Amino acid sequence: MACTSFAFLAADHPLTPHQSTTRLRKSVPRPDRLGCKRVDFQGGVVFSFLGSKAMEKHNSCINAKAVIDYVEERSPTLVRPLLEGLGPELGGVADVKEFLTDSNNWISTDLLIRLYDRVKELFGNEDVVFDIGFESVGKRRLGYIQRIFVSAFRSYVRAPNKYALTIKHLQSLNDKFNRTKRVHIDELRKDGAVVRLEWFNNIPMTRDFCLMNRGVYTAVPVVWNEPPCQLEEHKCYFKGDEYCEYRISWQRPPSVKRLLLSIIAPWRLAKATIQELEQDKELLREKYAEVRRLNIQLNSQLDRLVSLQEASTAILSTLDIQELMNLILRLLIDVSVLDRAAIFLVEEEQATLYLAHAVGAPADYIREAETYTVPLEKDSNIIARVARTGKPELVDDVANSNLNKENILIKKFKPQAFIALPLKVRGKVFGVLVGDQEKAGGQVISTEKEFLVSFSNQIAIAIHNANLYRKLEDSERQYRELVENAHEGIWVVDENGIITFANQRLATILGHEEMLGRNINQLVTPDKKRILLKLLVQNMRGLVAQEEIQMIRKEGEHVSAIISSVPIMDGERYKGSFAMVTDITEKKRMETKLLHQQKMESIGTMAGGIAHDFNNILTGVLGYASLLKHRLRDQEETKRFIDIIETSSLRAADLVRQLLAFSRGTQPEDLQVVYPNRVIRETSRLLESSLGKDLQLELDLNQGLPPIEGNSTQVQQAVLNLCLNARDAMPNGGKITISSAAVDLGEKSSLHYKDLAADPGQYVRIRVADNGIGISQEDLDKIFDPFFSTKEVGKGSGLGLAMVYGIVQNSRGYVYVDSDKGKGTVFDLFFRVAKDKDRQQSLRRLTPGLAGEETVLLVDDEPMVRDLGNEILRSYGYQVVLACDGLEALEIYESRGADIDLVVLDLLMPKLGGKDTLTGLRKLNPAAKVIICSGYGFRENGLQQVMATGVNLVQKPFKPEELASAVREVLDGDTGTKENRETSSLSGKNIAVQS
Repeated sequence: MACTSFAFLAADHPLTPHQSTTRLRKSVPRPDRLGCKRVDFQGGVVFSFLGSKAMEKHNSCINAKAVIDYVEERSPTLVRPLLEGLGPELGGVADVKEFLTDSNNWISTDLLIRLYDRVKELFGNEDVVFDIGFESVGKRRLGYIQRIFVSAFRSYVRAPNKYALTIKHLQSLNDKFNRTKRVHIDELRKDGAVVRLEWFNNIPMTRDFCLMNRGVYTAVPVVWNEPPCQLEEHKCYFKGDEYCEYRISWQRPPSVKRLLLSIIAPWRLAKATIQELEQDKELLREKYAEVRRLNIQLNSQLDRLVSLQEASTAILSTLDIQELMNLILRLLIDVSVLDRAAIFLVEEEQATLYLAHAVGAPADYIREAETYTVPLEKDSNIIARVARTGKPELVDDVANSNLNKENILIKKFKPQAFIALPLKVRGKVFGVLVGDQEKAGGQVISTEKEFLVSFSNQIAIAIHNANLYRKLEDSERQYRELVENAHEGIWVVDENGIITFANQRLATILGHEEMLGRNINQLVTPDKKRILLKLLVQNMRGLVAQEEIQMIRKEGEHVSAIISSVPIMDGERYKGSFAMVTDITEKKRMETKLLHQQKMESIGTMAGGIAHDFNNILTGVLGYASLLKHRLRDQEETKRFIDIIETSSLRAADLVRQLLAFSRGTQPEDLQVVYPNRVIRETSRLLESSLGKDLQLELDLNQGLPPIEGNSTQVQQAVLNLCLNARDAMPNGGKITISSAAVDLGEKSSLHYKDLAADPGQYVRIRVADNGIGISQEDLDKIFDPFFSTKEVGKGSGLGLAMVYGIVQNSRGYVYVDSDKGKGTVFDLFFRVAKDKDRQQSLRRLTPGLAGEETVLLVDDEPMVRDLGNEILRSYGYQVVLACDGLEALEIYESRGADIDLVVLDLLMPKLGGKDTLTGLRKLNPAAKVIICSGYGFRENGLQQVMATGVNLVQKPFKPEELASAVREVLDGDTGTKENRETSSLSGKNIAVQS
């Protein structure tokens, strides 16, 4: 006896006569029903699905049918969960069960594995696949192929020398239904055989494939009413061996039984085969009659298709819409039963149909009909209805129809029959084809309806393509205009870097009238050619690239540009590049300005910190000098030295104020309302004695200017510094012009100042211009740096322009300078127009009596300042308690708060700063009296918020009487209004705290 794998035995399911005939007729599995084509590939089968990636399919659905039959016989309710969610391979199948039980269909090994796993899960049996293979044979679900094999098997039992026939069937039938293995018969005896299955190792499989084959081999004798085989698996591919080896043995029946089987079994099989063949013969008769009828129809349709193909070829010969429609309709009349034809197109905006073209009728009839339109929503009109529904309509007998005989087309053209066909592309109707018969008696239109529908589809595609071509021309023209007018330069270069296309913007950027034929390597600076080469190499690799490059204008000027380049590929071959060139020269200049501004802000921050520490030092020097001077009243010589120390300290304090005026974070204690022309006139009077006779000062003031936000003293200081700088820039004499004007930085007229990046709004511009030696371009970026000066050593501190910059910035304004070597200099200061015109400055009034006996808590982390304050306050009679930081101050106040009348609090301290210490004091005593002592300006480090809570400020460095005056003022209950707190003084004057 010989056995083979389930690859062929799985086909032994009951088949209808139609299925049997189909199987005999086909030599290879047909394509499945997913819209795919079959391709043999490396011993397997590949089905190429429409819209999906090609998938290798190695297994006939005869294997899947065995699983489904097994489940359906035992528990039909489990068939549905068995087949649900088997994966995307079955995504387009309408009836999964029908597909998987058709042995002509093929599936992938992955899908079969999922099916095996699903049936094991449903029955809770890991070896159920063995039972499925066994039962598919044991239940005698035999078809022609299995009978052939059994016949061969039986021939061998009866005549052992015919084993070659069995081996031939084993291998051929295995190849017929799977591509997963090769079957070899290593040994064949009367009572057994050795079968070797060599599995293809490039196909992922599981142990279930082996179980299926074992079940099949074991069950083969059952077909002949004999006991199952005894099968031992000596080697298993799925346990690490090279192949599976089955040693199969079977019992030979007794001689009498063997004789009966040799008579009965073949007769039984022959009878079943004869019955099936008779059924197939009847089926073939029916099919022959059907095929004959179809052949007659096919010949008729073939004639139509030839005509349709000729018409399609003619249609493609023109893309002009009117010419195309004329050609289409004349061809249609030539190849069909129609006498006349017309095309109606949809006017979407008006929601109507209009006659676009007609043939077959007199010209005057057609001209009269050209004015005919019909609303799309008119349900009683066939043409409108076809356009709306997208379904053709046919009237074979107009005279006996329910149509409106007064319709202008029917009344004028008098058709006997007509058909209306939708012209649609991608499901959208854009027109209607109407054809009619002028005379009755010929072939009726209904016999050609299918042909006319096909022809209308060709017409729709032709008209649609012509429209697309026209739109393409319009689009090409439109995009060419866009490219030519694009803000970016555009080039197309070939593989050698030669420009084959360039838009006008590129020519403008580079200053060339003609760009075609130029090598792009000549358009970049020598030091940037390596970057250009890198960009082109990336393109040659098929990659998009972007680089910033310095290019050269025709006049030799440099242009900063970003080149974004896309490769143009022909398959794998590089054909050139398409690139957009963005001119960023102006942007780079703006970036330089911004970096400079950021640098100035950083320097300002550093200057503010230095000034704060320096103020602490000066506070000690100036305070102790004042105390020492008071105690040494009678020693004139010593007192003179102290005066020198005091004067030097005041000069140092003034230098610190200039640093603070430049510092980024600090600002004037509060912006005031300043009248710019008044300040300029006062400044001009101060300059009269400072300018020499060889210098001319001229004022050009715009009358009626609005007031500005600022500090009058500081605005005056800024103008004064600019005039003194102008004086130094004109050693041989010249003219200084101070002018004022109102400007709107948000208007187009302010394009000259676009580098400022100013907030739009109303500003007052104060301009100081001279005709001196000017400033070189190298120095322009440094003139506002602190301590930068081009003057000789000893003739300038380098803080003048830095202070101007700080003053304007602190007023939320902007500075613009325009100068060049030997061409003079123009400084423009922009101040915001004041919104509140009623605010007025008020000078601080000092209280004459300064002494007292109250207790003051003095908090400062600087020992020198702390000791100085202690000395000053005790000299005025106050009791002083000292604390070195905020935490110690809160501890002291919590324990002795009832005895403390006033707290003098430093703003910046380690551990706990002045702001947080003030908050803690308010929690302990909301009515606590506090003075803030700071070396920073009014707006620094949240000082403005602190001052708003009702505390006074003493600015470092301070003189003894200033500290005592502030203490006395607060203790007397006059904490002052907001105006009282706006300024502090070094000598009783209104000197604004600067940032």
